[in-house]
Amino acid sequence: MIDSNTLRQPAVKERVVQLGYLLKHTFTLVGRDPGILRPWIRMSVYGVVMASLFFISVIALWVNNGDIGTPALLLCLLMFIYKYFYYVRQELRQSWLVSEALQGHRRTASEAKARVKGFKGASRLIALFEMVFNGALSWALRIGRAGVLMAILLKGLREVWDLVNHYLLPSVVIDGYGIRESISRMKRLKENVPETLAGVFGIDVAARAVGTIMFPIYVLMVLVGLLIGIWVGDPQSPYYLGDPLVGTAMAGAGPLPDTLPITALPILIALWIAKLFSVVLERMAASVKVIYFSIFYMRITHADDIVPEIRGELEAYLRMEAEDPAPVAAPGSQGSP
Repeated sequence: MIDSNTLRQPAVKERVVQLGYLLKHTFTLVGRDPGILRPWIRMSVYGVVMASLFFISVIALWVNNGDIGTPALLLCLLMFIYKYFYYVRQELRQSWLVSEALQGHRRTASEAKARVKGFKGASRLIALFEMVFNGALSWALRIGRAGVLMAILLKGLREVWDLVNHYLLPSVVIDGYGIRESISRMKRLKENVPETLAGVFGIDVAARAVGTIMFPIYVLMVLVGLLIGIWVGDPQSPYYLGDPLVGTAMAGAGPLPDTLPITALPILIALWIAKLFSVVLERMAASVKVIYFSIFYMRITHADDIVPEIRGELEAYLRMEAEDPAPVAAPGSQGSP
């Protein structure tokens, strides 16, 4: 079993550098099978639809349009619950497609679907674990001082779960192990890591890099939405927020109006756009992590099955070395079509 000391938390700058490196090189390495990108596209579309339903419901309910807002909100809530199960299935498909590509095979989406279908029980358990950890952590952060202590504990457990999950997905879908057996194998997996990669086994790749990147984007979008909301401010608009006092607070600053009318709709739209960008980036980061750790798992457990011409390239990739990896052989040059 893996303890929390195994997980290395990168600094903020390192998180962004890691994500940038992985985004730059991952899709070159998996270029042997472009189908590996399909699960990421599906997850991104799912997330975009879910986020859009939420903002549509807010915009509609703001003006008491329940005919649109209520169904949109209910559908958004259903998608929010189901997303854990949907995302896990897509990540399992992606992990298996990566393992097959490393062996020189190009598999179809239907083959990946059929492979994952055989692990329904394991995929549901993984999804339930994700849901429980996320739900418990959100709940702990919303209550008093006891919640802060509980949040610290849950964050530690969450970090351990993230690490376990990195290797759980490929263990289930590539080798067909159950959840309990996969977890019990973690210690043996660590003992079999080559010395050159020992320092990478417990790294939390690109940890919270998306949040680091998105924070200034959200701030910028809110400011843009606020300025537009002031510019188009109309007291007759159903999204009218009121007239915050300006002239009194900034007396002596020059000729200013006593109030500035603000309309909320541009702010909501700005947040909507930022959220869509965030969703796509989050799913991309998640897919990159699935790909990275699936490659790591194959390197540990099935090194001899990886096609020889990319083994050295994978070593450099897994260590996240600064130099560019060597060119990858053209798709279809190895294995069956």
